Amino acid sequence: MKKILSVLLVLLIIHLPIISIAEQSSAVTEDKLSVDTDFDTARAIANYMETHYDITVLIGPECENASVQEWFTLGSNPRGRSPFLNMLGGHSYMDEIQMIDDAFSVYPPEFFSKFKCTEAPKGLRILLPLQILDTNYNNSVAGVTTIDDGYYNVFLAVGMFVNLNIHHEIWHAMEYRITADNPHAFDEWSALNPDEFEYLEEHFNQDPWEQAEAQEDWFARGYSKVADYEDRATTIEALFRHDPDWWSTRPHLQKKLDFLIEITEPIFGKVYSYE
Repeated sequence: MKKILSVLLVLLIIHLPIISIAEQSSAVTEDKLSVDTDFDTARAIANYMETHYDITVLIGPECENASVQEWFTLGSNPRGRSPFLNMLGGHSYMDEIQMIDDAFSVYPPEFFSKFKCTEAPKGLRILLPLQILDTNYNNSVAGVTTIDDGYYNVFLAVGMFVNLNIHHEIWHAMEYRITADNPHAFDEWSALNPDEFEYLEEHFNQDPWEQAEAQEDWFARGYSKVADYEDRATTIEALFRHDPDWWSTRPHLQKKLDFLIEITEPIFGKVYSYE
């Protein structure tokens, strides 16, 4: 029996394909070329966006020297929309930058140039790191918006964000820009909430599905209840997510959206509508 097994093992080894060092090297080179080509293509799209939208765009390793704030850091392990893609490492800079360009196309001409001001003289900067880590909660997040290095910085983590996250973070940048001119712009916001309502950070720990679901008539989704600025950003999200019929059944939330539409116009012009 042992002799038969030995013969079978020898036959199996004889028929196994032998991968030469040259072939292994070629496979590694092809992988590197694929990565390089993806980055180069994404960089070409980013160069077009910089000229067309009057913004700055950094991709992957270009983000390493960007300033970050103490509550988040940039990592190197993408934690994307799909666990399968995470396992395969199947994220593409080109796909991500194309998604951002598509989202930006809905904004009016000259919109992005309005971000340049005394507070952020270099205007808007989009950064696509491989990973954004929230140090307070020790988890990966899709997006973060800051003011630093003379920019309004919108960080969007490769593989993590979707179209709605882009509009969400752009609103945060818009809010920074609005309050740079008028620090009291949102002082009356609380009057649009139910009586005695309080924003609570504990809503951040909700089940993800509850965070995503609309909450009564007053809030776009559960995450809206975390803080006033997240309430506003998720209200803008909802504008890109739902049709006019959905809004017509939520008069209180509609008042919030009307407030935001009106307050953007002095700086940015007509940006949002229900159509």
